[in-house]
Amino acid sequence: MKLIRYNNAKTLFFISGMFGGSWIWDDTHEKIPNSQHLLLEEPLCKIGSKIDSISTSIVEEISPLGSPVTLIGNSLGSLIALNVAKIAPSRVERVIISGSAGFGEVNLNFKLSPHNAYEIAKYLVELICHNQEKASDEVTQKTAESFKDNTRNIARLMRESNMTRANDILEKVRCPVNAIWGENDRITPIDSARSTFEKFNIPVKLISECGHSPMYEKPDDFAQLVSNYIH
Repeated sequence: MKLIRYNNAKTLFFISGMFGGSWIWDDTHEKIPNSQHLLLEEPLCKIGSKIDSISTSIVEEISPLGSPVTLIGNSLGSLIALNVAKIAPSRVERVIISGSAGFGEVNLNFKLSPHNAYEIAKYLVELICHNQEKASDEVTQKTAESFKDNTRNIARLMRESNMTRANDILEKVRCPVNAIWGENDRITPIDSARSTFEKFNIPVKLISECGHSPMYEKPDDFAQLVSNYIH
């Protein structure tokens, strides 16, 4: 597991989704002051094929740290973050989720193939971004990279994430959980998660004119909300 480290006092651990690497946090994390930042460099589909195995790898990374961390996740990374908090409660002080899997079945409606990676990536990026100006060719190319040699991992993770219920994990999470959601998220619409947020008293902040990855589309807004939660 490759990590990128930025040193400060409080430790924030950023977990991207299945297809996006650390680059989705580039314009966000540096705007969050007074904290040490750890970022997973690779997308989750390059790290493993099962939620528990990826979660265990993250636990192994955070266990040697001197104090508990705040986990900040996007998409499948949010579900992973909740799972880490469940299995290693003493190592996690807070979880911040965004566009999380686990709140209903997600059907991305494409056929996996390493031979049309760019076309799939273009479709996904346009689906993720509310502002289509953010769905650039550069981002499409980065997303397409995740499909190389990872189609089996992607298929397994998609299956498992649709079978996993955030409710079941949250029953065993003891730390505070906060949510930051794109108001126009078409992959994991906010309405699919509202009842769960109410059940577990999870505060949620919506970012307007924003899709599935607000840390990428609205980095200033996302960073400010994270700062408000942790400080």
